[in-house]
Amino acid sequence: MHHQSLGLNIAMKAFKEGTIPFPDGTVIAAVHWNRVPSEGNDKVLVDAFPGAQSFVVQSAVNVQFMVKDSKKYAATGGWGFGDFKDGRPGDEVLHKACFGCHVPDKVHDYVFAHYAPQP
Repeated sequence: MHHQSLGLNIAMKAFKEGTIPFPDGTVIAAVHWNRVPSEGNDKVLVDAFPGAQSFVVQSAVNVQFMVKDSKKYAATGGWGFGDFKDGRPGDEVLHKACFGCHVPDKVHDYVFAHYAPQP
């Protein structure tokens, strides 16, 4: 499974400026998907890059969200968690389990993603 993190303007400004903790109102989404090898692409790459492998998106897994509200979600580092799979929201038991996975990245305000400037 692979993912890409996206953020609204408040989140992107904080990422670019290195603002920690993230300000209230920050919303971060992580889009997760499965990938499969692309034999067609590999055939094109073989001359220039022998042994290269390429992959393409196969199917969506889910979309996960983090919402920053330091008062409402004080018990979980100021973050509320949610997810959607096949357009349906996940249950509260799942959302309560999210924070435990984020605790190791407390120094980065519990956010795994980092800003990657465009080349």
